[in-house]
Amino acid sequence: MILRIIILILLLFSLSIDSTDDYLENISVNTGETATFICDLPERYSNRRADFYGPMGRLLVASTGENFDSDDRTRFVLEHTYAWTWSLILSDVSDDDAGEYTCRISSVDRTLTIIKRFNLTVLTPPKIVDITIESNNNGILMENEQVILKCLARGNPPPTIYWNITEYKSLSDKKIDRNIIAFNNKLLIRNFSRTTPVNYQCIADNGIPPRDTRTRHLVPAISPEITIHTSFSRYSSQILLNCTITARPLASTKWKRNRIPINPIRRIEINDYTVQLLLPLQINSLNYSEAFGMYECEAENELKVSKAFIIIDESILLNTTILKHHRLPSSSSSSSPSSYAQIELLLNDSFCFTYNFYLILFMNILFVTYSTGFYNKR
Repeated sequence: MILRIIILILLLFSLSIDSTDDYLENISVNTGETATFICDLPERYSNRRADFYGPMGRLLVASTGENFDSDDRTRFVLEHTYAWTWSLILSDVSDDDAGEYTCRISSVDRTLTIIKRFNLTVLTPPKIVDITIESNNNGILMENEQVILKCLARGNPPPTIYWNITEYKSLSDKKIDRNIIAFNNKLLIRNFSRTTPVNYQCIADNGIPPRDTRTRHLVPAISPEITIHTSFSRYSSQILLNCTITARPLASTKWKRNRIPINPIRRIEINDYTVQLLLPLQINSLNYSEAFGMYECEAENELKVSKAFIIIDESILLNTTILKHHRLPSSSSSSSPSSYAQIELLLNDSFCFTYNFYLILFMNILFVTYSTGFYNKR
């Protein structure tokens, strides 16, 4: 019953509005600024009072000086400049103020005549909401896959999206990397790898200052790759084992001797995805077999467990001056039995070679000297 009464009242109210004298004016205002609605009454209404209604059909200001203090309508001020001119001033315009406003005249018989309509468009600066990533691995960025960045932004008018890479010039330039293509609000990376730029900046601009920027940092996940290098120093009687690990992210690393972890070891950060584990082995001339054994380097992350090892045994001679470097491929992941790459450190007996060389040289000198003396006696 109450609903029917409300509908009936609305129908009667709508029938009492005469819109024959109105026309539309478009007003565009930046957010935070002031909008002014000027309503010039026709001569026949010059002695009447003008009322302004907002987008929701609510009365904004009843008359001069009678503002509503209970809500945001305190931002509306009604001015009566001339006998036939009424102005509505709206300060600190926001997005919610956009819409249609009307200037109306109320007659004695309560008939409302719409004198003028205003369509308020609020111009807002761009705002980047998010930069999303489209990939084939549920958010995990892998090497050699295609990645698409999507920059989501709002504003009025709708902003235009530009992409910028700090390592390159703006992608709007014709000289761009063919591996990286910008289109609409998206950025396509055809082949994402560890050598691809890591910082991608989205720029949103619609002509309303300030423009908005946001940067997305991308790095690929890398399963552990291991190489082992060895070097021997005769001055310090030391063998240096160098395990170079490439991985991202890197959860754990360790050196083992005969399956037993070794601590401490020296760790060097080369870059954000490469580390070196240095293990010095001191050779005891009295008991050099103490350093013998199987030395294993292990690296692990969420993608894989990789291992590589080197065997140091009795083939090593303490007086070696020759330096050998060997490279080891990484092993298989933890999901299958690990396959080890085995290298034996074989160093030549340079000390014996040097001794034999000088012995032969001395015998040659002695022979030449003796031959020269014998010839002189003749």
